[in-house]
Amino acid sequence: MDIREPLSAAVRALKTNKMRSALTTLGIIIGVAAVIVVVSLVQGLKTSVLKQVEKAGSQTLFVRPVFPGELPPEEFARIKDRDLTLDHMRALAKDMPQLTHLTPVFFAGYEAKLAGRTANTRVVMTDDSYLELNSINLSAGRNFVPSDLRLANKVAILGTTLVEKLGVQGNPIGRILVVNNNLSLEIVGLLETQGGSLGNDPDDVIIVPLSTGISQLTEAQRRQLFFQARVDPRLSADDGADMVTDALRRIKGLRGKQPNSFRVFSPKQITGIVSGITGTITAVAGGMVSIALLVGGIGIMNIMLVSVTERTREIGVRKAVGAKRRDIMLQFLIEAAFLCLMGGAIGVGLGFVLGAILGKALMGTMGSVPLWAITSALAVPGAIGLIFGLYPAAKASKLDPIEALRYE
Repeated sequence: MDIREPLSAAVRALKTNKMRSALTTLGIIIGVAAVIVVVSLVQGLKTSVLKQVEKAGSQTLFVRPVFPGELPPEEFARIKDRDLTLDHMRALAKDMPQLTHLTPVFFAGYEAKLAGRTANTRVVMTDDSYLELNSINLSAGRNFVPSDLRLANKVAILGTTLVEKLGVQGNPIGRILVVNNNLSLEIVGLLETQGGSLGNDPDDVIIVPLSTGISQLTEAQRRQLFFQARVDPRLSADDGADMVTDALRRIKGLRGKQPNSFRVFSPKQITGIVSGITGTITAVAGGMVSIALLVGGIGIMNIMLVSVTERTREIGVRKAVGAKRRDIMLQFLIEAAFLCLMGGAIGVGLGFVLGAILGKALMGTMGSVPLWAITSALAVPGAIGLIFGLYPAAKASKLDPIEALRYE
């Protein structure tokens, strides 16, 4: 079947009504652009989180207390000894010589003051191995030394974002910072800029020795610490995670089927969790923005029905001079599909631009858009054009040429 004539007729019809064609594709453009932006941001977030995990190293484990929402209420209530303390960490270090590093970590949100300026920030309470474990470098000053930890010296290391928020001019090393209105700390180090991500800026931080910051914690907080552990490279991280789990169960006296009061994550497990979460976000967001594509498809069907009515005489003339039913149907299907594909192409371009702008603003970089998202963004609108253009095309092809020629 020669489609050149139906294709030519479809292009002429679209050119005749340029403004209407452009407005008709708007729903498709918005829907496709939204898909590309969402996928771009989610992929950027995933890449950012996994980069942080990668910086910690393939042999690094993360240990934390179990959270209430992770288990059914009745199971959570049966958990004994939900604490995770420095005593547990010391016992674990003694029980597992396969751990080359074991670092306590506690995160808290506090107010920081310096030279009359105030800013809310994240405080990380830890020890001198935290920077090495997380591959974080200093741009100025020094790391904690054993005497800082032993004597609970009032020292701190600052991130660059916090320095900017506090309006510090020049080198901040040696200046005094007040945290939580009652803890004065001397700035001894400045972190290299790491770059922020969506909802998380690792440069907006104060790092203090846990022995110093523990005075700011309640008794309950002191018993809910996090640990980072590095496994001997001769062991896999997953095997190390199993060994840590078994050791902590022995230390806590958990027996049989008693549920764990803690969680141990290897980088592989964290990667799987992050991929699952971002996959779910992408699927849910994709389902929501697909409504715009559906609305756009309905709009195209409506416009195509109007077009059939307006061009009734034209259809009659074409049939009178020999056009077959399939030629008429193909012409209108081509028009509908072309509108959707044009909207899809524009939407992809617009989505890339918006994704780049938002990604730069929120995460400092644009997330990569996978090939499947681009293919779907073009294929789905094309399919919508065919589906929603089928009824108007069928209606046009069934018009009686005599009646069509008499139509006014």
